[in-house]
Amino acid sequence: MQNNNDPIKGEFMHELLRQAKLTFNLALSVTAASAMMTLGGVGLLYFNKVSEASLTAGGGALATITSVQLAKQTREELLQILEKSDG
Repeated sequence: MQNNNDPIKGEFMHELLRQAKLTFNLALSVTAASAMMTLGGVGLLYFNKVSEASLTAGGGALATITSVQLAKQTREELLQILEKSDG
């Protein structure tokens, strides 16, 4: 009976891996965008636009923290998938 489940298990693991890659790419894109927002906030600070700078830099920092947490979670899920596939 295990032989019948092996192709299904392989497809399932392949799909989980595909989803993990997509999630990582999304987190990487969000990190890049939030870094640009943070740099924009620093630029506004140089032009004495303190309230706009605070809002932009704060939003960029929050997005960066969130995307880093998402990437970490995705990495942990991927490691769990790899451990399960070995076992």
